[in-house]
Amino acid sequence: MKRRFNQSFGEGVDTATRWSLRVALGVIYLLQTVVGMQLEGAAHAIARPGYQFDFPRDYGSHPDFKIEWWYVTGHLKSEDDRRFGYQATFFRLAADPETSRISNPPVSQDIHLAHMALLDFKTKKFYHQERLQQSPWMAFAKEGDMELKNGNWKLRRIADSEGPDFELQGSILADISLNMQLSAIKPITLFGNKGYSRKGSDPSAASYYMTFTRLQTTGSIRLNGKSLKVRGWSWMDHEVSSSQLAPQQVGWDWLSIRLNDGRDIMAYRMRTTRKEADPFSTFAWVDANGDASHQRLLDEMWKVKRLWTSPKTKNTYPVEVELNIPDPDSDNVFQAHIVPLYDGQEMLGHLSRIEYWEGACDVLDSKGTNIGEAYMELAGYGDESDLSALKR
Repeated sequence: MKRRFNQSFGEGVDTATRWSLRVALGVIYLLQTVVGMQLEGAAHAIARPGYQFDFPRDYGSHPDFKIEWWYVTGHLKSEDDRRFGYQATFFRLAADPETSRISNPPVSQDIHLAHMALLDFKTKKFYHQERLQQSPWMAFAKEGDMELKNGNWKLRRIADSEGPDFELQGSILADISLNMQLSAIKPITLFGNKGYSRKGSDPSAASYYMTFTRLQTTGSIRLNGKSLKVRGWSWMDHEVSSSQLAPQQVGWDWLSIRLNDGRDIMAYRMRTTRKEADPFSTFAWVDANGDASHQRLLDEMWKVKRLWTSPKTKNTYPVEVELNIPDPDSDNVFQAHIVPLYDGQEMLGHLSRIEYWEGACDVLDSKGTNIGEAYMELAGYGDESDLSALKR
C-alpha cells in the first residue's frame, strides 16, 4: 500500500499551537511507521574515500544514499542595522530503492523533511516551522544540480550566473517570508579526506561533506506585514550519507565560525554514551582559498560555559561554550567565546520528533571583543529526540 503525507507545523515564541494534540500524535506515529518501513534494512550506498566530486552534479541529490541534507544558516542586518539569524534546511530520507520501482514510470517515494527558522534579535522572538512531505509534486531534490523544493520553500543554484550563486525562498506560517540570493566568495570546501568525512570508528559512519563557508547574502524579509531589505553572510553545508552515527554515539555539537580576519572554522564534537568526545571529533580551519586543515577535537578544547533549559521540552543545552584550538598562523592557542544572541533558539520537531538547538551566536575573544559570528547546533539532548535514522 502506498502512503503519502503532506504536513506542516510551526510556531513563533508567542504563537499558539495550530494543531490538536491528537492530530500531532497521529502524524508522529505515521512518520515513525513510514520511516521504519522504508529506512530499515534497505540497501543504500556508503560514503567511501576516493570519491571524485563533479560540480554542478554533486550540488544535487544522491538518491542511492539513505539520508542527505542541505543546510543554510546566516546572519543578516536590515538597512537600519536590525539583526536577524536564519536557518533553512532541506532533508531527503530515502525510500527502499525497490519501492520506487513499483510504479511505471518509477516515482520517488522519498520523504522530504524541512526546517525554516528566523531569529529577530530586536524583539527576541524565534520563529520556526517544520514540514514533512512525501508527494513528489509537493517536494523533491533533483539530481544533476541543486534544485530543492518543499511546498513553497525552494533552494536552487542559479545556473546562468558567473560564479556559484544560489537562490533561497522560504516562509514561516503566515508571519514571515524570506527571499535571498547567496553568492560564494570562497570556493567550495571539501571537509575530511577530500570530502570523505569520518564520524566514527566504523568506516560506514561517514559522509561526503561539501561546504560554502562564505556566501555573501542579499535579499528581503517580510515580517508581520513589513518588508525589510537585508544583507549579510551565510554558510551552506551539504552532506550525503547512509550512516552518520556509530552505535556508541548519542549526538553532536557542531559549530561554524566566520572570523572578521577572513578565516573560517568548522568543528564537530561527536558525543558518546560516556559523555565524552568521540576520537573522530574534528575541527578544521578554512583559508582564503577554501582549503581546510583538520585536527582532532579534544574534550579540553571544548569547554561548556553556560547551560540553558528549555521551558517547552525541558531539554538542557550547553548554549555558551569556549573553544581553545591551535592557531595555524601562529604558535598561539586560538580562543573563542561562543555566546548566543538569544537562548531560546530551539527547533521543536512536532512532526519528526527531532528536537535540537540551532542558534545564531557572537564570537568574542578573551577580552570580550567581537571577532566574528557563528552558528551552533546541539543535537541529541532530549529524551524524545530520535536520531536513529542516522545510524545503520
